[in-house]
Amino acid sequence: MTGKILIALVAVLAAASLTLGAVFAVVWGTMAAISVGNVSLRILAVAADALLGSLLLIGCIYLATQLAVRTLGVGCAEFPTPPISGPEEEQSKK
Repeated sequence: MTGKILIALVAVLAAASLTLGAVFAVVWGTMAAISVGNVSLRILAVAADALLGSLLLIGCIYLATQLAVRTLGVGCAEFPTPPISGPEEEQSKK
């Protein structure tokens, strides 16, 4: 039990540090993009920074989610049955 708690703590710290590093990279990229002298290149650099920064942060969220699922061991759980019956079943009950 103590090992699982330790692994979960390490997973949370790894996900937090990965996300914090990604935020620092995005801020550094934004500062570099807005310091470009040519206006058209600055617009292109800011657009590329926004796109790549978004992809980097989405990738961090994906990796943190995968790490949490693998740590907690819920990746092999079965889907529950839907609680709402279909329209065919409701008409047959009447």
